Amino acid sequence: MINTVIFDMDGVLINSEPVHQRHEREMYEELGLELTFEEQQSFVGMSAMDSWRLVIEKYNLKETPQELLLRGRGKYLRVLEETDEVKMMEGARELIDRLENSGFHLLLASSATTPTISAVLKKFDLLKTFPLFIGGDMVHNSKPNPEIFLNIAEIAQVEPSKCVVIEDAEHGVTAANKAGMKSIGFQNHHSGKQNLFHAGAVVDDLDQVTIELLKSL
Repeated sequence: MINTVIFDMDGVLINSEPVHQRHEREMYEELGLELTFEEQQSFVGMSAMDSWRLVIEKYNLKETPQELLLRGRGKYLRVLEETDEVKMMEGARELIDRLENSGFHLLLASSATTPTISAVLKKFDLLKTFPLFIGGDMVHNSKPNPEIFLNIAEIAQVEPSKCVVIEDAEHGVTAANKAGMKSIGFQNHHSGKQNLFHAGAVVDDLDQVTIELLKSL
């Protein structure tokens, strides 16, 4: 029986995809690149390090993935700390309350780096909600590899079969399924046309993630 819910952060817990995508486009322009919308959407759910590796390899850039990751993270953290542009996803706080009141254990597994996750949890007063989390800089392989989900389950000492993952990206749903976990695809239109139909259930509103739905997976 499912007793643990693992949240993705960007696009599920917080509505950050528009900010990330704007910063990526700005950086592509600074680098003299013209990536298509489809190319950019293909990176949703991957770690920034891995997506920059792909861009560098394809376009033969002289910069390193680490340099570009730090530049992008700096842009994002300034927005996060100085503005209210990044908000919690509509229905996310209510979903957290619903799950906590029903006795579910909550975890966070995000492709974002540890400093970014910590900044987000602090900004939205979620440090007590997610005392255990894992970031993309804490694993060797990015989603769709299942490593990030298997590792957080091991840290929390919970069986993967007792976990359900809420993800807005195809890579994330694939990773959850490969980890032997249940999955719920959240169809966030800011994340592009993600193929989530291999999830155990697909919702377009977090209010639709009910206790009854979790029990039915």
